[in-house]
Amino acid sequence: MKRLLWIACFTYLLIGLTHIIIGSLLTEILDYYNRNYTDGGVLIACQSIGFLTGVICSSYISNFLGRRRAVIFAILSIGLAQIAFVSLIPWTWWLVIAVFCGLGFGIIEPLVGSLIIDAIKDKPAVAFSRLEVFFGLGSLIMPIISGWLASTDLWRYSFLVLGLYAFFIGVIWMKVSFGALDNLMAKSIEQEEHKQAESTPFLGGRYPLFIGFILFFLIYVGTEVSIMNFLPSILISKLGTETFAATLAVTIFWGAIVTGRLAAGYLAEKMNYVRYLMVCCFGTVVFVVSLGFITSLWLGYVFIVLIGLMMAGIFGIALVYANQMLPGSTERNTSILIGAGGVGGIVLPLVTGSIMDQFSTMVVSFVLAGLSLFMFVFILFAKGQRFASEQIKA
Repeated sequence: MKRLLWIACFTYLLIGLTHIIIGSLLTEILDYYNRNYTDGGVLIACQSIGFLTGVICSSYISNFLGRRRAVIFAILSIGLAQIAFVSLIPWTWWLVIAVFCGLGFGIIEPLVGSLIIDAIKDKPAVAFSRLEVFFGLGSLIMPIISGWLASTDLWRYSFLVLGLYAFFIGVIWMKVSFGALDNLMAKSIEQEEHKQAESTPFLGGRYPLFIGFILFFLIYVGTEVSIMNFLPSILISKLGTETFAATLAVTIFWGAIVTGRLAAGYLAEKMNYVRYLMVCCFGTVVFVVSLGFITSLWLGYVFIVLIGLMMAGIFGIALVYANQMLPGSTERNTSILIGAGGVGGIVLPLVTGSIMDQFSTMVVSFVLAGLSLFMFVFILFAKGQRFASEQIKA
């Protein structure tokens, strides 16, 4: 059991590394190919399209191949994509391979996560949180590796490091025996949850609330992906920051997110979900706006830490809160809302890249803050809906 958990953790480290690498090297990639930030947004969107496709198709691929083979297929697709990137293929092929790469970690995330939940019956939430920590560590480590290699003009070899690591993890999944758990990994994901979801009444008429939550998750994930991928470029454009110092900002951002997630559950239970979400959404608005007014790198780092701490727990706590507010199947609601987040990760980076090409970084910060303001306003609306519902019941 422990062997499976540790291998799963290092697999989540892989998808954390993969998730962040293009954003960490975006300036170098665009300079090499003489492309603009709109093209960068398209590249990030292509990877997000692949990710969303992988999430949607993961159960079908698992049904066809079995869980272990599906995970191995996805890991190898990531490794091959990195080898293609290090070869500095023509720009058009970057867009194609980015989809292929995103497909890989889109398949891995739900399959490995569900495998751990199925296999580890004693405190599965604790085990799953360990996976999330390793994902965060990957997002912390990669900007350091890529920033150092970029500073020595060897940025392309960041992809080689990641590709070799992917092949290493793939070999482990091929060779290691997990004893009694091998049968579980050979099987496809069971369909009973879907049958149960189909027999459960859907939403109970709360469609405006459901649509609001869809927009909430679309905006949250889109804003997080935009900040994560364009943060180095924002600092370079705003302050003329050196590449290593700019990419270090992504590590600082993810460090704050990982730290915030360690405390998010405790704080949300202590404050209650609504109050926690209101504080974090409003804090995100304030600190994202403030990023547009920075005059020094260190001040920028301070606001980046504060943004990371504010955004850290929003996704998880909002997902729990949404399932409390929306009657029907938890599994169905959750999958739809996560899918909405995937759409946001595709659309908003396109918008952000286009804005960066035409306007100042201050305009970018105001747009992202304005979107975050919607999240705050919606939580107020949801709170009112819950209060009204409780009054009717009384």
